[in-house]
Amino acid sequence: MWLRYGVDLDLILVPIEDVLRGRTQLKCPYCGGELTAKKGNRKEHHFAHTNFTCREVANRSEREIPTLPLYNNFNICLTGKELQQIKTLWNRYGWKNKGIYESKINSIFIKEKLLEYNEYRLYGEYQFTKLGKIPVGALSLMLFNQVQESILWEKLQQLEKKVQVAYLDDASNFHECLWDLQIYRAELKKILSNTLYYLQIDTDKETFYKIGVTRREIQARVAEVQTDLVKHFSHVSIKVLGHWSHRGNVEKYFKYRYADYNCSIGSLTEYYKFDNPEDATAALRDLRRMKKKQLSEFEVDILAGKPSWIEQLIEEIEEERA
Repeated sequence: MWLRYGVDLDLILVPIEDVLRGRTQLKCPYCGGELTAKKGNRKEHHFAHTNFTCREVANRSEREIPTLPLYNNFNICLTGKELQQIKTLWNRYGWKNKGIYESKINSIFIKEKLLEYNEYRLYGEYQFTKLGKIPVGALSLMLFNQVQESILWEKLQQLEKKVQVAYLDDASNFHECLWDLQIYRAELKKILSNTLYYLQIDTDKETFYKIGVTRREIQARVAEVQTDLVKHFSHVSIKVLGHWSHRGNVEKYFKYRYADYNCSIGSLTEYYKFDNPEDATAALRDLRRMKKKQLSEFEVDILAGKPSWIEQLIEEIEEERA
């Protein structure tokens, strides 16, 4: 488990993005141990215990980690071998919209709802679900939002339920469950706070595209991109093709879906080059088909930093007991 948050002296969660590399004054929310910020170029930035990693962090399966589903990882918890198998099925059947016989299928794909039975197919009874198209990068951005959002809120409800049960049972893992919920809500707040943007960049050599997220005004981010690129080109002209508020969840799936078009400009990596103009048009159309994000009441509360309903309920109970 990558620990992406520490807590300060006031027990406020502090994300890895807000600290400098090296030893910090922050503590592990689970055990109170000292933390060191790991911010290298190879691995995802995270906190590590300065001394010994605690059990709560070390002994976690991927499904138990309080991170956002379908945000950093799109393999739906498949092994490397299983991921290759489902990609093979997509290349042989899925993209042609051909049915798949059960004898060709690893049962885990049905269990994880990546493939579904369709009794009306004449040849091959199974087909890819929307969820099943994500590991192969075949689901549109619009449909990705629909699939991910339902899973995001389902996991939030599960974490809230775990806190409720642990509190009522006076369980030893109550504080662990509570930190899980708070970290998860902090991650939700992060993606909801971000605006997704897409840029077309014309240079004296060729045209590039850039996907990214920001919490500032788009033009301020464009100015930074301009500064980065003038080091590599004598002419740089940037056009904002679109921006989408509260859609910070989409950036990494776009990178996954369009990974074949990714190119580096020096040390800059979040750029894309489409040799075929039709491919560039298709990517932009994919983005523009996304519906405007309408915040729910729960999302408004998360953005405002309000505690969850179960935290409010526990606080009321404790006040009555005092």
